[in-house]
Amino acid sequence: MSLPDFTALVDAVPWFSRLSAAARSELLASFQPLRLSGGEALFEAGSEPDALYVLVAGSLGAFQGGPGGRFLGQIVAGETAGETGLITGRVRSATVRALRDSEVLRLARADFDRLAKTEPEALRAIARLAIDRVVGGGAARVSHGPRTLALLPQTEGLDALPAAHALAAALARHGKVAIVHADSEPARDAASLNRIEAEHRIVIYVAGSGPSQWRSLCLRQADALMFIAAAAAVPAPWSELVAGTGAPLPRPEHLVLVHAGKPRLGAGRRWRAERPAARLHHARDAADWARIARLVTGRAIGLVLSGGGARGFAHIGVVRALREAGITIDAVGGTSIGAVIGAGVAADWSTEEMTEVYRRAFVASNPLSDRTFPFVSLVSGRKVSRLLREAFGERDIEDLVLPYFCLSSDLTAGASAVHRYGVLWQWLRASIAIPGVLPPVFHHGRVYVDGGVINNLPVDVMRGEHFGEVVAVDIGGDHAVMPGAGIDEFDLPPLWRMVLQWYTGRRRPSILQIMLRAGMVNSALATHAARAASTLLITPPLAEIELLDWRRFDRAVDIGYQHALRVIGGQRDALAEDAPLFET
Repeated sequence: MSLPDFTALVDAVPWFSRLSAAARSELLASFQPLRLSGGEALFEAGSEPDALYVLVAGSLGAFQGGPGGRFLGQIVAGETAGETGLITGRVRSATVRALRDSEVLRLARADFDRLAKTEPEALRAIARLAIDRVVGGGAARVSHGPRTLALLPQTEGLDALPAAHALAAALARHGKVAIVHADSEPARDAASLNRIEAEHRIVIYVAGSGPSQWRSLCLRQADALMFIAAAAAVPAPWSELVAGTGAPLPRPEHLVLVHAGKPRLGAGRRWRAERPAARLHHARDAADWARIARLVTGRAIGLVLSGGGARGFAHIGVVRALREAGITIDAVGGTSIGAVIGAGVAADWSTEEMTEVYRRAFVASNPLSDRTFPFVSLVSGRKVSRLLREAFGERDIEDLVLPYFCLSSDLTAGASAVHRYGVLWQWLRASIAIPGVLPPVFHHGRVYVDGGVINNLPVDVMRGEHFGEVVAVDIGGDHAVMPGAGIDEFDLPPLWRMVLQWYTGRRRPSILQIMLRAGMVNSALATHAARAASTLLITPPLAEIELLDWRRFDRAVDIGYQHALRVIGGQRDALAEDAPLFET
């Protein structure tokens, strides 16, 4: 491996760029180049930490324990492996293997120790990376995204080149992008492809739709796989699995359904059945491909919406403000009323559509007016189910244009349940099932209630998707339930006195208010942590809006809009899309 090739590539490694010129020259001479075949181990869990490695070309994967262990993360070209052990002195916590033919540079412990003494700034940078990995359970750092991407058509005759150019246009702002297809390069040897990868930030390999030697090569060269299919086509088993040419080790997989116009309902569920582990995307136009590029490379903006009853209409105003400010929402998640509003965002409804649909569902018809004998709940839930079904039809979560999840609380397991698939209105019904107010959802032997009981602001779930930055909107922070003035009691007075006090202004909170607030108290600590974990936090002042006052719809929307405009004006830089790619 020539010295110039190595120098150009590792300039992207943050700790290397901090070295003095003398230390850089010494380090270059200390590295030992190694080649790994796909599936070969770089080091095993439990082994002594004897070196640090820089990945020059190819892709590495970290696995828990020995062979067959759980896949922990991916390391792409320009990133490092093994520094945690050198810093902590502990044995390797994970096994690292080549996901495809790869080239690495090895820095022995003795050389590392010598560098640490002369270059403390570089040591601090490596130590920060090591600490991040220890906090994350010892796994490899989850990178911003693949350096090489294979586009693999799954529908006969589907041309993937337009998709490649759309992806390249979206990624070009972050560095040089190369598109390589069967007719673009005469040389197909590993050295030629490694040269192309070293000279570009991202390389997109474009395969044909049928089995071929070139398609197999694209598969071998890729850090991540993107299967592209026509949404209207009949799903078929993935060709790589049928032909037996699939990758021996896991890599991120994406399934993109190409639509002619509006998304075809049901296509997501049908195609996903062939490969449940793949992330599902929908593409209609260039804007969708740009979103897919951001999602694949970890540069997307995820929106998380909290629960909070009628105050949740403020979410509509916040979404309007974000859109007007040019902040593109790429993924959505939410709890309770936040899940309901978020579903409209993920369906790609305009602000006007959301306003019309939710006004009709919640204002024109009080969803909690079908009272019943309180054996299980105060209302029957039939009206809520009907309104949700009318608003969203029979679409699946997989049919939503943007990646989406909603949360409920699984009382059977005593934990949050994250819903990314299935009939949308049914899981929305579970997400808003306020304990004691609405009946739980009973499904496959489990009991589901409002997601706000355990996690009212699921920033952690969005962060776990590794999409990028997170905008969190919390409308549940001032849900205080207060008694009327002068009321200090342990038991309820006679009914006639309660009626008199009501008319004289000494009102007690209603049973609905008490149950709604009680169902959210347990998630207060998690909400505090979620706020801290968000990139941009928006907390509209909604104390004047009662939790069940659906008639204050317009006021809640306006408060959310005005507050979000003020917040975005001061913090929009936190969501800048032009930051360097593959930063630490």
